Amino acid sequence: MQNWLFKNKTILSILDKYKDMWALSYASGVAGWDLETYMPEMGAMARGEALGRLSTIRQRLFLDKEFIGLIHRAEKQKNLTDPERGVIRVLLHSLKFYEKLPPKFLEDFSRLTSQATVVWRGAKAKDNFKLFEPQLSKIFDMNRRMSDFLGYKDSPYDALLDQFEEGLTSREVERFFGEIKEPLKNLLVRIEKSPKFFKKHKLENALYDEATIKSLNLKIMKLLWADSSRLRLDISTHPFTTSFSNTDTRITTWYHKKDFGRSILAVVHEFGHALYDLQCTDQLEMTPIQGGSSLVIHESQSRFWENFVGRSESFIQYFLKDMSAAVQLKLSAGEVYSYFNKVRPGLLRVEADEVTYHFHIMLRFEIEKGLIEGKLKVKDLPEIWNSKMKDYLGIVPKRDSDGILQDIHWSMGSVGYFPTYSLGTFLGAQWEHEISNMKISKSTNYKEIEKWLGEHIHKYGSTYTLEELLKKNGMKFDPKVNLNYLLEKYSKIY
Repeated sequence: MQNWLFKNKTILSILDKYKDMWALSYASGVAGWDLETYMPEMGAMARGEALGRLSTIRQRLFLDKEFIGLIHRAEKQKNLTDPERGVIRVLLHSLKFYEKLPPKFLEDFSRLTSQATVVWRGAKAKDNFKLFEPQLSKIFDMNRRMSDFLGYKDSPYDALLDQFEEGLTSREVERFFGEIKEPLKNLLVRIEKSPKFFKKHKLENALYDEATIKSLNLKIMKLLWADSSRLRLDISTHPFTTSFSNTDTRITTWYHKKDFGRSILAVVHEFGHALYDLQCTDQLEMTPIQGGSSLVIHESQSRFWENFVGRSESFIQYFLKDMSAAVQLKLSAGEVYSYFNKVRPGLLRVEADEVTYHFHIMLRFEIEKGLIEGKLKVKDLPEIWNSKMKDYLGIVPKRDSDGILQDIHWSMGSVGYFPTYSLGTFLGAQWEHEISNMKISKSTNYKEIEKWLGEHIHKYGSTYTLEELLKKNGMKFDPKVNLNYLLEKYSKIY
């Protein structure tokens, strides 16, 4: 643990001053979580104003001359520990953001997205994109302006990608999608031609008792993480995770009256995010490197748990009686396994299988990049969305809620987030490959897996970049690992 102590005097001064900014982020986080869960709809205006003001107060604290001076002084010092270097790297990245964005812009953006989230929620419920179009136009306009403020070399979209995965560029994303698109398309064609391929599974239409599924989700949480004093589960329009510290992390799921897998797999997915923060070492609490900042690493955790644990035979067998009780049917492990691992072009990203999932991300990436580069217009999005769905998956949504309005991300201003889902999914397969000797698919003893992830990933928080963390684990990002896994798994199923 010696390397994990902050000893440098300049770093200690930085961390002391940073606690005020951490406290503001903490308060904003609680307000944001409440906005998504329990806040009355009419509270959106005041909540947006409060969050906007908090964002500019944090910016003022960050741009304090003494604080900036400490960052630059520490930047020049030698013999810093890895966590100390991580603190400086993260703060310099944030400093670029705060120095280049005008306070009025930051406040307006925070206010807009806080209010837009509530508008999106109403538009989705009414299946009416036009209700959300004005806010979405403003959000993309402001994201374009943000790109100009932050600066970029090739595409303005690169400046936004960098906010979610440090250093990631659209060229790298395009190269990645270029490598996986054809193999995934070929695998999908093979599956669709298989005599075992089906367009609908009976469990998708099976009505379930919501109280029983809620009880089951809590049972799943207890199996995965016994300490309920540090983790809680709530309900929201779109599942998400919020972490205030490694002693207070919260996840949400949703309930739709039928298709119980949607709710269960959402819980397991969000738990993967939560675990990253829960297992961050205590000494990083209230520092800039608390928890995971790399979205690719974060999504590799959530997708690891969703795909390799939630869809596994052992997990299904363990909860089979509870699932049967929820739908009041005598289910076999085999039919639930085929339900959880079905491959079929579908409308919703969050319900997508391991093969078609990435076409949903490609679609969003192309739309975001096109909008930011000025090649597409928000008013045309429903038509563009439907056209791309037809090209990639051969299906077209009949409702806005199943198409352009299905994701919460744009209402939150998060443009550039989506590519991290695919990159993270592929990285998740590499983590599974590294710990495959634990036989995830054959056991429900997840403590050893959690211990491995904690030691190799979670405890470091945001100390390392994605590239540095992979190097520390003797790895390189390799899409072939997941492609080989998918080919082997689904060749057996289909």
